[in-house]
Amino acid sequence: MSDFSGLRIALSSLYAQRRGLEITGHNVSNANTEGYTRQRVDLQSINGPNTGAFFATWNGGGQGVRVAQFVRYRDAFLEVRAALEHGAEAQMSQVRYALEQLEGLFGEPGDLGIQGSMTDLWSGFDDVANRPGDSAARQQLLERAATLATTFNHAAGQIAAFRTSAIAELDATVADINSTAATVAQLNVAIKSALVSGLNANDLMDHRDLLVEQLATKVGATIRPGEYGSVNVFVNGTALVADELSESLEVDTSGPSVVVRWANDQFPATISGGDAGGLLEVVNVKLPGYLADLDTVALRLRDDVNAVHSGSGGSIAAATRDQGAAGSLQFQLALDGGAMTTVSLTGADWSGAGGAAALQAALQSAVDTAIGAGNATVTVAGALGEPLTVALAATAGHTLLSQAVAGNAGFATLLGATAVGRDGVGGRRFFEATGASDLAVSGDIGSADDIAAGAVGGGPLDGSVALDLAALSEATTGADSLYRSLIVALGVDSQTMQRRHEIQTETMAQVDSSRSAVSGVNIDEEMVNMVQFQHAYDAAARFMTSVDEMLDTLINRTGVVGR
Repeated sequence: MSDFSGLRIALSSLYAQRRGLEITGHNVSNANTEGYTRQRVDLQSINGPNTGAFFATWNGGGQGVRVAQFVRYRDAFLEVRAALEHGAEAQMSQVRYALEQLEGLFGEPGDLGIQGSMTDLWSGFDDVANRPGDSAARQQLLERAATLATTFNHAAGQIAAFRTSAIAELDATVADINSTAATVAQLNVAIKSALVSGLNANDLMDHRDLLVEQLATKVGATIRPGEYGSVNVFVNGTALVADELSESLEVDTSGPSVVVRWANDQFPATISGGDAGGLLEVVNVKLPGYLADLDTVALRLRDDVNAVHSGSGGSIAAATRDQGAAGSLQFQLALDGGAMTTVSLTGADWSGAGGAAALQAALQSAVDTAIGAGNATVTVAGALGEPLTVALAATAGHTLLSQAVAGNAGFATLLGATAVGRDGVGGRRFFEATGASDLAVSGDIGSADDIAAGAVGGGPLDGSVALDLAALSEATTGADSLYRSLIVALGVDSQTMQRRHEIQTETMAQVDSSRSAVSGVNIDEEMVNMVQFQHAYDAAARFMTSVDEMLDTLINRTGVVGR
């Protein structure tokens, strides 16, 4: 061993401790950098030769220290777990936000929502029942009906707008996923190249892992380590990123449901986690489901009100089933807004056991003759000794108005329970709709006088039909009941999702805390490391000074005899 080897030992120590100080400073500098993983230097002693020479053997100690590697404090298991937890939290967050939007839209309980408007409608019918001849009460009823329809229209339109907005957000999310995946693949290439060349790629890995975490949040991806420091990203078992290659996703809105597909083969990408998974659940399940429920409420309202307001029918008492002496029984019908046509039926004795069938056949024939076969259906029921109930209904897709023929009792005799307006015309629909989005007061109601408050023969102050319409608010299967069920279901759904999201958020925070304990920068610990490396550097410098003094003594202060 040369005496100069001590200088080399000191130099190696100075170099190693300096690198330790630099890494400590790097850690401190990035203490608040998102995604940064703290690093350390692994130091390794430099051994002397372990093979003897021909004429000499190594009788010295070690040859100093060297930096073996730069280590990242990273727990692979926690990284995989964090990706799953972040994806689940993002999915629940999207669904929770959508449900909260729906709750805010309906605004129940409250006076300005659908429930309040329906209550106003039933109150309006009740007012008309109490004052059937009051034009102001009738006009107020029409305004309340129009307000209710507008409230349904607005709610349905807002749900559709929420869905459109969610689809646009899904488009942006998928575009971001594709861009991030391509960047991760590029970083995989750079990391692999650096490691193969023996360079430090820790900071590149930090950047790459931060992007992978963003992918997990956006698409619920899972991660698996690859070769040479690369990371592979999978979506439901299919590789989104495989080493240096990345795939792309695209949003397909051509069908009734929105589908995210792989761009290369158009196969559906089954996404259930992350922002994308939550948005897909919102646009395909939650929003369409509640819109369908709202449509059901609107259609039930339409059908229940129209069944009372536009229903044509009557009852022949058991004692008057024999109409043999009645002569011609007449009334008028108008099909689909056309001109009134007279229906004529010759009275007969319908008191026998076959009276119901005979009346049904005769009346159906008379109706078919007047307005054409297949446009209306007559139903008569009633056993021997019981009243005969008569029902007249237009077939699907048709409307049917009815009124009396002047001086003839046929309308009151056969269809005496028909609800009529102040002009004596019955069969007018009160509402028309194909769903909540287009619910409206029917075009059959041209004015407030067209509201059918009473039945045929009840007189101008008959409010029995309006009273029946007001009583629909208490129907156990009516629109009010369906709407309350919708709101209760929404409240339970929202509360359940809120609790699940809070639990998931807490779980995610615990995992992130565990990751931070492993990978985060601890300033106190770094300060200790800094002092440690500083003192080691000082000691190495002192050692170098000692070796220098020894050499100075040897070279300059020995062998001076005889000078």
